[in-house]
Amino acid sequence: MKGKTVIIYLPLKPEMAKLNNLPVRLPILAEDLPLAIDRDKIELEVVLRGLKAHYINEPDDYYGSYLQFYCYEAFKKAIGDNELERSLGFLEDAAKISRDYRYHFYKGLYYRQTGNGELCEIELKRSVEMNPDFYVGFYEIGKLLRSNGDYEEAANYFLQSIEKSEGKFALPFLGIVDTYISSGEYGQAMEIMNSIPRSFSLYSEILLRKGVVLNELQRFGEAEKVFDECIAIENRWQCFYNRSFSRSRQGKLWASLEDLRRAHEISGEVDVLYEEAIAEKNLGLLDEALEHCEEYYFHTGDEKALFLLVRILDMLGRYEKALKYLEKGDYSELKNTVLFHRGLAKGKAIAGLVFDNPITQAAYLSTLADIDKSTISREAGGLVTQGRLDIGSLINHLMKFDIAGMRERTTSFQMGMIPETSRIASLGEAGVYVSILKTLLDLPSRRDLLSYSMAFLISGLGTTTAVFRILLHVLRWRRSGMAFNLELFLDEYLEEIRDLDFQLGLRITKLLEEGPIDIDTIDESGIEDIEGFVLSMLSALEKGTIDQLDTNDENLKEYLKLLV
Repeated sequence: MKGKTVIIYLPLKPEMAKLNNLPVRLPILAEDLPLAIDRDKIELEVVLRGLKAHYINEPDDYYGSYLQFYCYEAFKKAIGDNELERSLGFLEDAAKISRDYRYHFYKGLYYRQTGNGELCEIELKRSVEMNPDFYVGFYEIGKLLRSNGDYEEAANYFLQSIEKSEGKFALPFLGIVDTYISSGEYGQAMEIMNSIPRSFSLYSEILLRKGVVLNELQRFGEAEKVFDECIAIENRWQCFYNRSFSRSRQGKLWASLEDLRRAHEISGEVDVLYEEAIAEKNLGLLDEALEHCEEYYFHTGDEKALFLLVRILDMLGRYEKALKYLEKGDYSELKNTVLFHRGLAKGKAIAGLVFDNPITQAAYLSTLADIDKSTISREAGGLVTQGRLDIGSLINHLMKFDIAGMRERTTSFQMGMIPETSRIASLGEAGVYVSILKTLLDLPSRRDLLSYSMAFLISGLGTTTAVFRILLHVLRWRRSGMAFNLELFLDEYLEEIRDLDFQLGLRITKLLEEGPIDIDTIDESGIEDIEGFVLSMLSALEKGTIDQLDTNDENLKEYLKLLV
């Protein structure tokens, strides 16, 4: 007792004292005694008050060491809660006992929290100077240097942390991998990750990073397998999210969407909703895409979501709602597009619209000329109901064609089931697509949706969707009256193609790098599949030999005539 302070020394079981780093006779303030008796764990504040009271009354090294430890524990809790002034108070309480390496280490963490990187680095380096074996300090210096972009020095400190801990401290392994990834040294990162055994305590973290690097290296199939392995260890949402990217780049659109849905289910991360909306749009699932895009936009106000929202509403024929989203802000290009499409849905077009995009402007002027000549068509083969592409009618129409594989998928959809397997569409099915596309030539919103929906109905692979999008874009380009130019075409559409099927995007890019295919070569080798058809078509358009390109499918022949 000193003054009015009453201290009671609570005897602790040795195992409990050791587990919690407490003295076997724990000083507790009398008023705190009810908070300490018969408790499995005594609250930090209770322990701290008792140790402080004892040290003030009777300073000694034994209790002083425990008091200093718990001052640092209180500091960590306060800094974690962003209570900066309070955390600094705990730090200075510890300094009254001694300014050891731990004091400088935690002072460095305090400066990091306040945004003072220079003082942070000074204090952290002082801590490892005082204790050269303090591997946690080396790790934190590495983190700081990496955040500053000093990758070479960061890697050096992470390596020192690994050496001084004799490889028992896991975090610097992740630190050095992240450093190499941040600096774009993927080979170095892969070399380290490949050397780490499955017994490593943070192996799922290594697999996550390995998959991300493989995605960056465009080795999407390998990345998918790595994420499979990671998910088998731990259902981490980041693995599902990144595997979704691996799968989408391989054209596995439905599997990619399922991964995004799982990622959002686990994490609740709002950013996943935007990616989910894009994936659903690419499958023609516009109602779901609209719901998720609106939710994302509501939470973030992100402008990119506004553009996607308007595009989805445009394809749904909900022009008034699309225009309402565009009331605020300068979105003249997007607004004019919606006005243009709304007019076409009514069989007319508003004069005087101006578009920055030359293809859109040319298509608009060409359409105005067609309207003046009364050649615009609103016939859609009975596939448009109340201004919207009728998916039920589309399925019924596709069921008329006896094409192996296509009929099975469309039957599944007719029965309300999503097929478990995907398949590449045939040349004949591409012919069916362009035959339907011709009935929607003057309904741009509906033909956009057709390219997504029909590809999902008959195929489910991004390759098919990419081919259908190319066929649509080429026809739109040709109808605009502009001369075809492959480089300009790829500037406009290559990113979209790669997002649906990366390999097809690469094959098309080679046409630009190595030159388009000669018509004689096409005639000799023949056109065997839909990828070969679009590569031959783009080559013929670029070389000016489109009038010589031929195919056995009658619908595709008619399509090619529209391009001459």
